[in-house]
Amino acid sequence: MAHTTFPLDLIQAQRDWNRTYAALERRPLHTAALRRRLQQLSARLASHPFWETRAGRSPGARVDLRRQVRELEEAEGRLTEQQERILQCIRDWVADRGETPSMREICRSVGLSSTGSVAYQLDKMEELGVIDRGPSRGTGRGIALRW
Repeated sequence: MAHTTFPLDLIQAQRDWNRTYAALERRPLHTAALRRRLQQLSARLASHPFWETRAGRSPGARVDLRRQVRELEEAEGRLTEQQERILQCIRDWVADRGETPSMREICRSVGLSSTGSVAYQLDKMEELGVIDRGPSRGTGRGIALRW
């Protein structure tokens, strides 16, 4: 199946649904709040505007979303502590400013001394599939979160 690009809020809703479902499996007692949360997330997933697009109407789109989220979660489980700090820095930066940080901005935010260290970590994160990097990879501005 071709790689579908899903909106970040849809990916996050699926991740939240997965976590809530896992919590429900771990705690069979006192589940009313978890069940309510799962219903809310299910409704949010089902009513997302993405499903009205051409890519969203594809027969395998929902399965592809679940698969991609599962792969991202597995990849993030293999990140080092430093890579997790860089990923969180990028997420926070995008949420605050609407663009990805430069290499120097990542250096300052996570306390690294060289942009080479950041470049190395970003390369490893790209290999794991946590981020995608575009043509301006030397500046850091070409980073695209897979979430």
